[in-house]
Amino acid sequence: TTEATGPCRRVLQIQIPAETVNAEYGRVVADFARVAQIPGFRPGRAPTPIVERHFAKEILEETRERLVPRAYREALNQQQLRPVAIVDVSDIRLEKDLPLAFKVTVDVAPEFTLPPYKGIPLKSRAVSVSDTDVEEALTELREHHARYVEVSGRPARRGDLVQVDYRGTCEGQPLATLAGERAELSAGQDFWMRLGDAELLPGFAAGLEGANAGEERQVVVNFPQDFPVKELAGRQAVYAATLKAVREQVLPELDADFLATVGAESVEALRGAIRQHLQQAAEAAEKARLKDEIIQWLLLQADFKELPQTVIEAEARHIIREVVEENIRRGVSKEEIEAHREDIFSRAVQSAGDRVRVNYLLQRIADAEGLAVADEEVDQEVARIAGRYSLDPQRLRAKLEERGALANLRRELRLEKTLDFLLEAAAVEREAEAAGGTQA
Repeated sequence: TTEATGPCRRVLQIQIPAETVNAEYGRVVADFARVAQIPGFRPGRAPTPIVERHFAKEILEETRERLVPRAYREALNQQQLRPVAIVDVSDIRLEKDLPLAFKVTVDVAPEFTLPPYKGIPLKSRAVSVSDTDVEEALTELREHHARYVEVSGRPARRGDLVQVDYRGTCEGQPLATLAGERAELSAGQDFWMRLGDAELLPGFAAGLEGANAGEERQVVVNFPQDFPVKELAGRQAVYAATLKAVREQVLPELDADFLATVGAESVEALRGAIRQHLQQAAEAAEKARLKDEIIQWLLLQADFKELPQTVIEAEARHIIREVVEENIRRGVSKEEIEAHREDIFSRAVQSAGDRVRVNYLLQRIADAEGLAVADEEVDQEVARIAGRYSLDPQRLRAKLEERGALANLRRELRLEKTLDFLLEAAAVEREAEAAGGTQA
């Protein structure tokens, strides 16, 4: 029998007749008797009753190990359940000459009807790249290859690279007593920073603008209430800072040396390559936006609310891991991540439900359309990821297999292929065609 005890949660009450138990029990006893080593008897020659008494506990355990999984599978088929996780196996009662009874708690996939998914209405935006976009990208490329030269005779300004010594106090006490392990918050020597970039100390760089090399300044820093170092959050510190050097950014000329560095034959060819790259990036961004519109449309049309709790919890853990790894890649400290732990957790729980719901929808659509991912496509994706991080594809694949992540990669590729299918089948109104009222 099956009882619903929560959203997508079922409890199976399973009972196996005594005759089935006794038959399996007899087979287990016979197996033990063939190999049993009991003092006074040759191996495998002890009488069955003696073997049964000598290994009574082990025989019951083996009988249970054989019967419970088999009965569980039969119960699933009988009740036509599709479990996604076993939550608990409990109340196992096994004795010779009596029925075997036990309970299994499982989470099952939600039941729902797919909404009409072909011809989803979408509005695409025109994608274009202006000359200004190209020039801004060209300037960013030159800045990436810029050099910094020491300057004198003028004060430091935004964009300069400066070298500074600093030491902070808070309410007359050395800041080191509050900064703990974050020694860089209390003092630094020969510290280089670019004025205008993200700051270690809020407002510190602004206090250095206009200073000349060799100048000493008092810089006030007001730490925000959500500053990751709790001992400093909401407090004010005063830093004695000495500006030791100022370096100015010098962009490379658009000459033959620079063109050779970036692999371009001419300035116009470089601008053309930048334009093409920007166009491709803009088109990819628009395609991603349209896919997100598809997801939002499916969520609005979906007619199911209940989701398996174990799957939501697993997805929330996955999202948290993604957020933490992304923050670490961006250089966010462990202390700051820890300070925002509750916010990260609550956001993950909120988004896990929608992500799980979308996954079920896309999987059902993929099943309905017979969409599958070939081994070659998995190999191509592994090679793409390996190239991105300068890894050997074979070693990366081996690591993914070892961690059991290859199946997840195949599943993600299938979901992405399903979104591509839905976009291809959508009723897309082009922005340029909107005035004429036509649709594609």
